[in-house]
Amino acid sequence: MAVSLEDKAYDKIKLAISKGYIKKGSKLKEVSLAESLSMSRATVKGAIKRLVFEGLAEFSPNKGASVVDPTLEEIKESFQVRAQLEKMATLLAAPVLDTKDFKELHRLVKKEEEVFRAHEQDQEYEINTAFHLKIVEKSGNRVLVHYVKELIQKTTIYLILFDPFYQLAGINNTSPAEHQKIVQWLEEKNGEQAGIAMEHHLKTVMSGIDVNRLLPNDYLVV
Repeated sequence: MAVSLEDKAYDKIKLAISKGYIKKGSKLKEVSLAESLSMSRATVKGAIKRLVFEGLAEFSPNKGASVVDPTLEEIKESFQVRAQLEKMATLLAAPVLDTKDFKELHRLVKKEEEVFRAHEQDQEYEINTAFHLKIVEKSGNRVLVHYVKELIQKTTIYLILFDPFYQLAGINNTSPAEHQKIVQWLEEKNGEQAGIAMEHHLKTVMSGIDVNRLLPNDYLVV
């Protein structure tokens, strides 16, 4: 399938944000971005709308669109709640996961290892989300699934903004091993230990946030 100019603009702006070239809180100026990307303003505008929709940018009637600017406290609280909800979901899912489910979970862990070696950031987030949702959806609790989906979207945005993926290039990534440990406990039908492993995993993810990129509010933005 052909990639549109809007797709290319979206990918380039998102990449610039994830690498810190466009700082948090920075206004996304359509004219400047269009000139930098050698694209039309309409194309860039469409790309920015997509970033707003997914939560990486926010729109103000008076200021236009800008990159989201979460505080460290907001990030910590979101991960704390997510860890507890996913711990609960893992406990509920343990008795009902079957052979087909485990085959898919193992496939996702293997794929995660591959994309980290290839330094494919977007695929890593996609696969990571699929792994967590596979377990959460098996909990059978629709309210739980709803809130975890929201938190996964929110915390993924935080990782795009502050996770030092490009600096580490996946070398020190422990996510696949931690995911594998969760699956092993689930295969043993030990929901309690699987839940503890899930909580530990999400705490590890939170600890990987690059707090040095949480710059002060008076930092010069572009």
